[in-house]
Amino acid sequence: MAAIGRGRSLKNLRVREPSDNLREILQNVAKLQGVSNMRKLGHLNNFTKLLCDIGHSEEKLGFNYEDIIICLRLALLNEAKEVRAAGLRALRYLIQDSSILQKVLKLKVDYLIARCIDIQQSNEVERTQALRLVRKMITVNASLFPSSVTNSLIAVGNDGLQERDRMVRACIAIICELALQNPEVVALRGGLNTILKNVIDCQLSRINEALITTILHLLNHPKTRQYVRADVELERILAPYTDFHYRHSPDTAEGQLKEDREARFLASKMGIIATFRSWAGIINLCKPGNSGIQSLIGVLCIPNMEIRRGLLEVLYDIFRLPLPVVTEEFIEALLSVDPGRFQDSWRLSDGFVAAEAKTILPHRARSRPDLMDNYLALILSAFIRNGLLEGLVEVITNSDDHISVRATILLGELLHMANTILPHSHSHHLHCLPTLMNMAASFDIPKEKRLRASAALNCLKRFHEMKKRGPKPYSLHLDHIIQKAIATHQKRDQYLRVQKDIFVLKDTEEALLINLRDSQVLQHKENLEWNWNLIGTILKWPNVNLRNYKDEQLHRFVRRLLYFYKPSSKLYANLDLDFAKGKQLTVVGCQFTEFLLESEEDGQGYLEDLVKDIVQWLNASSGMKPERSLQNNGLLTTLSQHYFLFIGTLSCHPHGVKMLEKCSVFQCLLNLCSLKNQDHLLKLTVSSLDYSRDGLARVILSKILTAATDACRLYATKHLRVLLRANVEFFNNWGIELLVTQLHDKNKTISSEALDILDEACEDKANLHALIQMKPALSHLGDKGLLLLLRFLSIPKGFSYLNERGYVAKQLEKWHKEYNSKYVDLIEEQLNEALTTYRKPIDGDNYVRRSNQRLQRPHVYLPIHLYGQLVHHKTGCHLLEVQNIITELCRNVRTPDLDKWEEIKKLKASLWALGNIGSSNWGLNLLQEENVIPDILKLAKQCEVLSIRGTCVYVLGLIAKTKQGCDILKCHNWDAVRHSRKHLWPVVPDDVEQLCNELSSIPSTLSLNSESTSSRHNSESESVPSSSSHTLPRRAQSLKAPSIATIKSLADCNFSYTSSRDAFGYATLKRLQQQRMHPSLSHSEALASPAKDVLFTDTITMKANSFESRLTPSRIDFKKKHVGGIRSLRPTITNNLFRFMKALSYASLDKEDLLSPINQNTLQRSSSVRSMVSSATYGGSDDYIGLALPVDINDIFQVKDIPYFQTKNIPPYDDRGARAFAHDAGGLPSGTGGLVKNSFHLLRQQMSLTEIMNSIHSDASLFLESTEDTGLQEHTDDNCLYCVCIEILGFQPSNQLSAICSHSDFQDIPYSDWCEQTIHNPLEVVPSKFSGISGCSDGVSQEGSASSTKSTELLLGVKTIPDDTPMCRILLRKEVLRLVINLSSSVSTKCHETGLLTIKEKYPQTFDDICLYSEVSHLLSHCTFRLPCRRFIQELFQDVQFLQMHEEAEAVLATPPKQPIVDTSAES
Repeated sequence: MAAIGRGRSLKNLRVREPSDNLREILQNVAKLQGVSNMRKLGHLNNFTKLLCDIGHSEEKLGFNYEDIIICLRLALLNEAKEVRAAGLRALRYLIQDSSILQKVLKLKVDYLIARCIDIQQSNEVERTQALRLVRKMITVNASLFPSSVTNSLIAVGNDGLQERDRMVRACIAIICELALQNPEVVALRGGLNTILKNVIDCQLSRINEALITTILHLLNHPKTRQYVRADVELERILAPYTDFHYRHSPDTAEGQLKEDREARFLASKMGIIATFRSWAGIINLCKPGNSGIQSLIGVLCIPNMEIRRGLLEVLYDIFRLPLPVVTEEFIEALLSVDPGRFQDSWRLSDGFVAAEAKTILPHRARSRPDLMDNYLALILSAFIRNGLLEGLVEVITNSDDHISVRATILLGELLHMANTILPHSHSHHLHCLPTLMNMAASFDIPKEKRLRASAALNCLKRFHEMKKRGPKPYSLHLDHIIQKAIATHQKRDQYLRVQKDIFVLKDTEEALLINLRDSQVLQHKENLEWNWNLIGTILKWPNVNLRNYKDEQLHRFVRRLLYFYKPSSKLYANLDLDFAKGKQLTVVGCQFTEFLLESEEDGQGYLEDLVKDIVQWLNASSGMKPERSLQNNGLLTTLSQHYFLFIGTLSCHPHGVKMLEKCSVFQCLLNLCSLKNQDHLLKLTVSSLDYSRDGLARVILSKILTAATDACRLYATKHLRVLLRANVEFFNNWGIELLVTQLHDKNKTISSEALDILDEACEDKANLHALIQMKPALSHLGDKGLLLLLRFLSIPKGFSYLNERGYVAKQLEKWHKEYNSKYVDLIEEQLNEALTTYRKPIDGDNYVRRSNQRLQRPHVYLPIHLYGQLVHHKTGCHLLEVQNIITELCRNVRTPDLDKWEEIKKLKASLWALGNIGSSNWGLNLLQEENVIPDILKLAKQCEVLSIRGTCVYVLGLIAKTKQGCDILKCHNWDAVRHSRKHLWPVVPDDVEQLCNELSSIPSTLSLNSESTSSRHNSESESVPSSSSHTLPRRAQSLKAPSIATIKSLADCNFSYTSSRDAFGYATLKRLQQQRMHPSLSHSEALASPAKDVLFTDTITMKANSFESRLTPSRIDFKKKHVGGIRSLRPTITNNLFRFMKALSYASLDKEDLLSPINQNTLQRSSSVRSMVSSATYGGSDDYIGLALPVDINDIFQVKDIPYFQTKNIPPYDDRGARAFAHDAGGLPSGTGGLVKNSFHLLRQQMSLTEIMNSIHSDASLFLESTEDTGLQEHTDDNCLYCVCIEILGFQPSNQLSAICSHSDFQDIPYSDWCEQTIHNPLEVVPSKFSGISGCSDGVSQEGSASSTKSTELLLGVKTIPDDTPMCRILLRKEVLRLVINLSSSVSTKCHETGLLTIKEKYPQTFDDICLYSEVSHLLSHCTFRLPCRRFIQELFQDVQFLQMHEEAEAVLATPPKQPIVDTSAES
């Protein structure tokens, strides 16, 4: 009996036919009385099991789906939340496809689902099941999604936080999911506003990013862009910064305003950064006109310190720059962003030297495109074009000190970045420096502003020095590795000391003795008070060692030092690791070991004593002696860990290696490899030894790589990357072999790390040849192993090796079928990891632990592509040509189908393939034959799918990897970066040539010997585009490049110049003098100098004789058809170039020189400039970094305006569906997204009770009886929970229920008017009883008193209205609907709620009306109601039993069961 009480178990049910089991389940679920809730719960769970067991088959179930749904929906009306939850779960399992979902929606079950979501009464289990059902509906067919549930989700999303609703984030997530699948229903109901509102509400980066990315996804495609209001909705995220009076919620208390504002700043910052991480966001915020980027930069010019501070943080994040500490001291702020500053991950207990080297040492790729550079170059160019740098100058000179310091560092970073990754035509970044110079030099501006400008220039100079110096290693271990590698490579040329002596030495024995005395070593034993600077000088004294000097004082000096450094003395060894002089003591200790080595036999005894003592300490530290174990972590916190540097110093010298062997140091270290829990000692061992020569050091490294614990093997593998980047000698001979061994490590993390290091190592051809020689097995490493194997194809030796095995033909087929498409996924996943908080799951695990700590500057080096490797040699190019691959790729680019995501992905795959082919001169010729580059350029500027434009920018960068590619793009008004990454201070030779071409059109004494030459100069000079003067409002101005006419006018002077180049140079100098003598010039006048494009640039440092060297015979032959008499021009051009560079050198004067008249000192500076020029180089034959941008950056920001979708003529909802990217072709159901009347239109159609009651000239009762009005305006058989079933089933109510709901008194009323339950108790309304049904002041004159008002009572004269008449029902329906509609407005909400509560109290039977509830649900699904109002309305109907719906279910179950179809063919 207990089992029956819990619902019959599935095991017992299986005895009978499934149809009988289902009938029993539905009968128990549909019974109104006699079945406990626990039993109903058991039956609903059994229904789910039954479906899982026999599947979705109407024949097996014995019922059609409409019948099952009619019965199951009753569970959603149960008073127990557990039963309602089980009913929702059963529906979720039932909805298998679109046809079943359509039946569920046709029966208006969505009204009941929305009800479950709206009501919050400790019913999390029910609401959770409702949301899971909603997600199932989206998965099955989002185009059918009902607006009723959409409105419910949006209400929770809008008001859930204020209502403390725990489901708010889940609802917002579902809205985002729905917006991607069916954007129309979300936009129509205002869901996109909900998403954007929650962007400003959310301070969690991952959620914030997901919300804004949903909007950006819609903006990406023209079909969905219509649902987002252009220039309105997306820019809401800027409001906290651009609106100084922004208040997110009107309910925020005054005391919480500051805290609330900080929260909005943070959320807005996250949203802005995420927007600039996508192409749709960049293009929409940067498009010409009143764009979002202009708003942000314009705000910088307004002196609001809070906004400026916030915006600077936004800009630091956008450009992936480390944020300086808040300080008024520039040096302190600069040190806080130094790449070499200590990080916690560099500790011995964490990543140690491997982590530090990966941060500090540059990647081996010199010309492999880094897609992050392309991305940063684009947004940097956009910001500069809109006046960011001028805005920063304003912030620097007119802000608080701590803000000014941050702005100065940001300016320096952006200028450095611009010089590195921007094409030379994007030289607008030079404008800000003359502005600062003018401010520092002018006495017409306030003194404080002038001093700030002057200080900023000094700070920028220091910043430049830091960048020029490069990041310095923090740890002595990494410094030891780098210095050893440098010394090895330079030893062939000359011997260089590691560090200059800081004391001037006299090569006399007397001076040595004086220094020994002054070092204090011989005077006292207070070791830390010795003069360690002098000690280091003595140890490095030329030709001074124990072999040459037998003086006893020197021996005493050595013995004192030896005692100090011996571990057994516990002096040096016990000092804290962060001791102020710790590094200096260690450096002197290493010098001491070298000193003893150079002393040969005389120092051998001392050295052996020291090394043996270190070995004893090592044995004790490794746990061989329990009393000296590492329990106190002494190794982690004291200088004792630096003894390994002493060992490493000895391992660099042949005599030192012999000493280490003699003292059994290597044997001790080998023993450590087989011990457990010695990770720290092994890390120190790996990081300290020298591996440049073959010997025991490499044996130890090899053993640690294979025999140690997983953590040690991983660290040793990572250390191989350190040795690779440090350029350790002959790494290709032995390092590659060790890495190949690690590919077969049982730990996937280690093999993956080795594979990544090998990929980087193959940037050097020597390493690639060594790898091919080893013929490693890479197939077990998945896609990454495949990509490494493809590198073999880039050289003929590797191509032959793979082609002989038939590998190339197989790969061509695979790439054609699937790998081209997978390549798109690979690149976009890497970009997502670099730009967003997304992290790729490891080993198929769906959950990834994320951190809010972003990488400062990630790199996305272009993955290897089969076609890109083949085009490196003629054989591979011929193979591609024979296969007819390029023709098909070009066809995809020329005729793209942008309506389907699959076709968009196919287009991206074709673009990436063509870009990789065009990355070499061989492949570029193939693209030129197809003439496909103009098509790619057209897509980059005009494609309506914005992400395609981004792909084109990357792809055009690949084409710009070669000089030939750069020249082709230049013909199409695109400029490219023309240097590789190994040129830290690149000089662009082509710009000098372009300058000559421009100036050749100016009349001068220089005659051209060929018409073709002059015509070429003129045509090229005319083709130079002029950038538009895009200005900031009244403040910062982005200036035009100087036109040829300007240069002509400047050259037209009284002086007689030998050439136009001299005219240009002297005009530059004259303008600088005018600025010095007339500081009152306006910004636009002062910055309109013709030399502004060459001020403070590396053009000044151009090699003077390089112009001549560029005109070599081969280059002239290449240009022979363009240039006729270039040889006769060479001497004149070279001489003029010297004069021009001399004149132009004054542009680089310091501000102190600029403030004074030109004197002999300033003229002498030109010689230093020339020395810089002579030392500059153009670079070798390396490819460029692969980066190109249009000369006018706004070309790729043009977007065709698409009208907002609600302004169009919307077809009837029956014929319309959300077809954009829907999986199925079904349309929206009735009531979902049609042209809906607003609440005011509905209200006008309603007659209030007051209007009826105050009909003075007619009898109201006669009026009501003469109409066929039911009180329901939108009621149809299709949108009513009850009537829709009558239409489907085609039957009248049963006698049993008709007896309960007797209609015998209303035979003259149509059935549709009284099919709902009526009211039984008689009603007599007394005027003084209550002030009105609605509680609203509908003012009408009262009988007998013209001056007083009468409330809207149910009063017809003095007649009482019986409540069992249709008249009463109609009046109550009308009043309820009127008050419900009024609740959609925020005005007088309390008043309308009071009216509804009054009706609920006086006439409770009014709400026991299915048709009325359906009408209200219809209103809730098509009008906007706030969440509290929705809950209030739903709770009014919460205790209604809806008996007629039970009648329908009983009628369904009363029909005879269908006979199951027996398959006789199977039996026969």
